[in-house]
Amino acid sequence: MSSSHIRPDHPVLLPSSSAWSADARLVGEVLATVGSAAACTSDDTRYLQPTLTWQIAAETVGDCATTDHDPDHVRALPLPGYALDAVWACHAALLQAAGTTPDSDEEAGPLAGLLAHYLDDVHHIEMPDLVGAVERVLAVFSLDLPAARTLITHLALNPEAGPEARLAYADVQAAWRRAGVVC
Repeated sequence: MSSSHIRPDHPVLLPSSSAWSADARLVGEVLATVGSAAACTSDDTRYLQPTLTWQIAAETVGDCATTDHDPDHVRALPLPGYALDAVWACHAALLQAAGTTPDSDEEAGPLAGLLAHYLDDVHHIEMPDLVGAVERVLAVFSLDLPAARTLITHLALNPEAGPEARLAYADVQAAWRRAGVVC
């Protein structure tokens, strides 16, 4: 699994909105479905990424959904670098299956076929909708702002929200909104 997006382990802040949770549930479920299909084939190339990559990405994203949608509740997730790399690798495979990359070809056919039926029949969405949801998840996972680090540090040391934490959270929310994440 090679990627130009490799990062060290780091904590990430997660939105608490219902829209974010819907994106995380959708992406986690689709990644898990592809991971299950890949495991059944015993062919690590059929779905463009190894089975383990799909499974790691699915577990990582699946851990992000919540039923607590209070906008004042901030959650942090320790995100291992290998897990972020797995989500990026699955994103690349999904782009290839969607036909949006120069290397989209017949290798992506099995993944495109699996997802075309699954997305339409189960979620009533199309591949661009899924890719958009994955990109919003990656925008949250890849956010690296001084405000995010300030807020995570503040939350670790003092769970009470003070003025510095509120200002940092406003900066983080603005960055999420610029990336298309509803927060």
